[in-house]
Amino acid sequence: MSTKKFKLCITMAGAVSAGAYTAGVLDYMLETLDLWEKAKSENRDIGIGNPGYDPSIPMHDVEIDVISGASAGGITGTLTLLNLLDENYEPVNQHNPEGNNNRFYKSWVEMADDKDGMTLKKMLQLDDIKKREKPESLLNTKAIEAIANSSLDVNENATYPPYVSKSLDLILTISNLRGINFMIDFDGSDEKGDSGTVITSHGGFFRYKIANEKFKRGMPEEEDALYHVMDLKNLEDVVALRDATLSTAAFPIGLKSRELKIFRTYLERYPKYLFGEERLNAISPILSEDDIYHFNSIDGGLINNEPYGIALKVLKEKNPEIEEENSESHAIVMVDPFPNQDHSAGPYEAKRDMISIAKGMFKALRNQVMFNQDGILDALSLSDRTKFLIAPTRKEKVDGKWQRAKNDLASAPLSGFAGFLDRSFREHDFHLGRQNCQSFLRYYFAVKNENIASRLGVEASEEAKARFCFAVPPKKEDGERFFPIIPDMRVIEAFHGTYDTTTYGPDAALDYPKYPSFASENFEKAYKKLIKKRVSSIVKGLSGSGMLTFGFNLLFKNKSYKAIKKAIDGEMKDAGLS
Repeated sequence: MSTKKFKLCITMAGAVSAGAYTAGVLDYMLETLDLWEKAKSENRDIGIGNPGYDPSIPMHDVEIDVISGASAGGITGTLTLLNLLDENYEPVNQHNPEGNNNRFYKSWVEMADDKDGMTLKKMLQLDDIKKREKPESLLNTKAIEAIANSSLDVNENATYPPYVSKSLDLILTISNLRGINFMIDFDGSDEKGDSGTVITSHGGFFRYKIANEKFKRGMPEEEDALYHVMDLKNLEDVVALRDATLSTAAFPIGLKSRELKIFRTYLERYPKYLFGEERLNAISPILSEDDIYHFNSIDGGLINNEPYGIALKVLKEKNPEIEEENSESHAIVMVDPFPNQDHSAGPYEAKRDMISIAKGMFKALRNQVMFNQDGILDALSLSDRTKFLIAPTRKEKVDGKWQRAKNDLASAPLSGFAGFLDRSFREHDFHLGRQNCQSFLRYYFAVKNENIASRLGVEASEEAKARFCFAVPPKKEDGERFFPIIPDMRVIEAFHGTYDTTTYGPDAALDYPKYPSFASENFEKAYKKLIKKRVSSIVKGLSGSGMLTFGFNLLFKNKSYKAIKKAIDGEMKDAGLS
């Protein structure tokens, strides 16, 4: 056995309602880690060489060290942290199909559905629109706030399983509409003055640790430490974490922005992470004398939707041996429901009308932000099999043969908002996430057999290799052999694809969930009036004129609804949901 721990960084991209997929991935991963830890614990209690010791159980250790997320991924990042430290957390499986004691399921599948109505009905209510005030968002976010209130609660006894670092970091990206100004000194002097030019940063992140015997609540005293220690027993801290989580998911215009505040000390330390320590003499933040900095925050995914760069930077900061010793005892796993799959390199149609130029401009700005994303070159420089991606994959049988389905996620249409239309979409995506994670852990997230000892800290027994090793290409005796980083205890023999259905039932070999369908007539019956009223109220709030609102209702309200309905029906059809 080894005291060395394989460090794991999990980063989660934005996805709007398709965050249900990411939640399913993490639910299965946490369940698998727990099953493996219990098996290892039994072996340790029994002792090697004694009857009952199971030599097929891999005895290396994996430790989750950094979690990062943007937008919906930020929500799931916070839920992951809370579930990891909650001894009452229960995964969704054959024994818990309703997701009891499971924040992933309650937040992403059930959402705000209850006896008073479905989530979408609540998001179309008008009680958030106030007289003589402009609306804050297209949709009513009170239902989302209620979800956050029920999921982010006080934990009087946070427990740390062996696969969770006591210094675990949670990083949530934000888009700061106020921006932070920095003075750039071009004269080369060491004295910081008013000379030079000002640049403004609108991207940013919150970084949290959890209070325990190693970390005290609040900002640390070390001048180069950029994180805030939250006490999960403290309601004020839990509320602050809730607000930060809601802010990273405040989809622009669609969902309400959030006013946040952070300590001036945090901003004073921020330039090191933004520009690097070697440039600090030439760059300084321009801050007011206030101890608290206020700003409006919207969706963290607007500027940094796939935050592996900052997560990698923090991982290296905490584990300097990664660079100093060129260590490969770590991995970064990114869960991305909507990875960019634009491989087009064909002819370009240069339309120059105003609408086409506007669309092209926003696409260009978005792509350039992603191209300049912090840490992308560091991520590319990582050695083989240290970076992994979990993205949706759905297969279906055609003429008795499995083939890739045209569409994967039911929540994908309408730019990821489709999951709000129907719970069955979110249910499907959650279980697809669990199924995809099962395949990922068994047949992708692995090290080469010859690198087991160097990367995992201990050589695997021959019995463990016989049980868990797989080949590439699959089932080829002469294929290259790999060993899983997180072994799945439901496996009997990975090479031949046999699983323990006697103990684990259908969870041992998860099927692709049944793809749902959308009943347009039922949707119209339930939401037509609500949508019309919401649109009319937003127009009234924005215009501030009863006459203009009357004109809109007379001439355009029905046309607006028909346009919305046409867009929904078209995307449902394209996605194979109707």
